[in-house]
Amino acid sequence: MAKKKDGYVTSVKKEYKKITWPTKKETLEGTSLVLIISAIVGLVIKGLDIVFSGLLGFLLK
Repeated sequence: MAKKKDGYVTSVKKEYKKITWPTKKETLEGTSLVLIISAIVGLVIKGLDIVFSGLLGFLLK
């Protein structure tokens, strides 16, 4: 944490130096993971929609 006597800009510069950016490989892996999980969740929701639509259709007939 920055000391009281340090100015705002100085504190920001110090904190900025502590940032570690992900590598290209880490970024691609993270993006792939998000896309795969999103697709799986989408398929699960679609499956539940089909099941509940069929159930509702059956109950309303």
